[in-house]
Amino acid sequence: MIYIYLSALETDEDRIQFEDIYIKYKRKMYSIAYGILHNTADSEDAVHQAFLTIANNFEKIKSFSCQELPSYIVIIIKRISINIYNKNKRTNEILSTLDDNNSSIEIDLLANYKYEQLLNVISNLSENYKEILYLYYINNFTTKEISKMLDISVDNVWKRIERAKKQLKARLEEGEKNV
Repeated sequence: MIYIYLSALETDEDRIQFEDIYIKYKRKMYSIAYGILHNTADSEDAVHQAFLTIANNFEKIKSFSCQELPSYIVIIIKRISINIYNKNKRTNEILSTLDDNNSSIEIDLLANYKYEQLLNVISNLSENYKEILYLYYINNFTTKEISKMLDISVDNVWKRIERAKKQLKARLEEGEKNV
């Protein structure tokens, strides 16, 4: 894994310095991430993202003093871990909302379809609905992020998601009748 990070660096001196940081801090970073996330896979992802951040900003980081570097690394891993935690929390809330919301697609309904069938039906939706489903469910963007990307209000994002889900459900049910 370290080779990925090293490939982002330009000089051999930077690579040696980065490798020292990697060896010295990877266990501590994992420990901090696990303390926040309580999940091995998510903690490993957080450490990976943190090292990518460090590699991408290495010009700034290598100028830090020996006293500043550990603090900076702790801040990076904490922020990334908290972001992952919040993303997981939002995903769990969305899934529970899907279970509770009668107007949304039932999870059991989706379980009856193969992944390829779902993608095929989604790809045949109008561009607005297809785009919103991909951004929200596949790429896990928040409604606020989608709002900025598409230059529409957050309420409009929610409406499009609801309409897209209704259209998806109708097309899936229509496909069952034709079979």
